[in-house]
Amino acid sequence: MKFKKRADISELLTIKVKDAVCDLYFPEIIDDLVRFTTEFDDYRILSGGSNIIAGDVKKPVLYMGKAISTSDTDDVDEYLVKTFMPSWVSNAALLDYSIKNGLSGVEFLAGIPGNLGGALYGNAAPAGSSWDDVVGVIYVIQNGKVFPFIPKYSYRSLDNKPEGCFVIYGAELILTKDTSENVRARILEFLSKRIKIKGHSAGSLFKNPKDGKAGYMLDQCGMKGFSVGGAKLSDNHANIIINTGEGTFDDFCRLKDIAIERVREKFGVTLVPEVQFWYD
Repeated sequence: MKFKKRADISELLTIKVKDAVCDLYFPEIIDDLVRFTTEFDDYRILSGGSNIIAGDVKKPVLYMGKAISTSDTDDVDEYLVKTFMPSWVSNAALLDYSIKNGLSGVEFLAGIPGNLGGALYGNAAPAGSSWDDVVGVIYVIQNGKVFPFIPKYSYRSLDNKPEGCFVIYGAELILTKDTSENVRARILEFLSKRIKIKGHSAGSLFKNPKDGKAGYMLDQCGMKGFSVGGAKLSDNHANIIINTGEGTFDDFCRLKDIAIERVREKFGVTLVPEVQFWYD
């Protein structure tokens, strides 16, 4: 397995954090994943890099953004198919696959950056949609062993994930047979509802609290367009975090902390980051 010590990973993150570095491992076959999870029990996974803000990361990082396995589709009945999809596949490629083969079920991914593994881990889906409706089984690798489990999801959470570090290798998706035209039309409908983000971004900085919207609370606190160094909350949506060009890890951390404190003071609510901050 290839390895790069203190690799600059800024270009592997959608928000392009200026000073993001780590020890980066590049698996090429499934045996590499087995060996990695046997050797290390505390590590991080980097795939699409769409919801990560990283600094000087001390833990080993496994890069799951390149092909390790292939997809496979079998009929369940005249209406449904069972598709194994590896975790490295990008959300955009999965949508292209669904259009090409006339398979419905993942149209809600339209406009969501990143790869399947990250989407499965964080239940990346717009309001009213969930991976609960699509995933039959997730295959993971942990401590050198490969095993399946049936996922349970809630808002932005895989509720029954294994304890400790693990690698999502792929998933069995249950998709509905349809026409390419219908699938494409639904994808375009989801795209029309997405917030258009200009510049490098990690998407929503905070999860919505139980009773309220993070964006509204931040806006009421005067945080729309607020910046610290190169880290900024969008001028168009107060909960969208962007990099104006030279944002460092410290910039993003300070902005996050200020936002949390202002919302806590005004609303008595402690916002929880949706973006992963890699401190170590």
